[in-house]
Amino acid sequence: MDAAFLNDHDREALRHSTLCSAMNEDELSSVMASGRILNLGRSEYLFEQGERAHNLFLILDGWAQITRDECDGTHTLIETFHRGDCLAEAPAFLGKIYPASAQAMTDLKVLTINGEMLLDIMQSNRALLAQALASVFRKLHTLIDDVESLKTLTIRERLANFLLEHARSTPDGQAFTLPFSKSLIAAKIGTSPQQLSRTFTELKEFGVTSRGQKTTIEESDVLRAMLSKT
Repeated sequence: MDAAFLNDHDREALRHSTLCSAMNEDELSSVMASGRILNLGRSEYLFEQGERAHNLFLILDGWAQITRDECDGTHTLIETFHRGDCLAEAPAFLGKIYPASAQAMTDLKVLTINGEMLLDIMQSNRALLAQALASVFRKLHTLIDDVESLKTLTIRERLANFLLEHARSTPDGQAFTLPFSKSLIAAKIGTSPQQLSRTFTELKEFGVTSRGQKTTIEESDVLRAMLSKT
């Protein structure tokens, strides 16, 4: 791939990603030269469960979800990922099948990276290997946290945590845009769209208002205080 196809926004995402931040300039240039940019529309699949894995994917812009289809026909949302995150490292390194599917939640731009090529670079860069292992570990830790949240927190607490996480850089009283649809937010926090709507109504008491994708938290400390009392 001609590195010119990467704009400054893409390059920043690449350089500051967990996977690539330990690379030197030559290694980063090799990744950019051998990679391929993919642009997907909402709901398009990046890869599907059961396909042989040769590549991993670094998100340059947008959101993606990892889902898994079970034998009983259920469709489970496992996790969501955004700019700077890397997907499918383990199966790409091992040459295994993808154990789940990746689907665009918004317009999505990713850099495709060949697993074997990246392993060759890692042989001479222990810091890069450590970064890749740390990335996999963080994902495992996030999944453990998600399971604990589903088991121990109420729907109201899960939604409050989700909103606070996505409003971290937004001043109190200023509207921010939810990263994806409310139906997907409901799936992520383990509830139904109907219950999610009722829970948004409950949070009005704590200064949360929501209209469409626009949400406002009047005072984050009030919402955190509610969480600390439960």
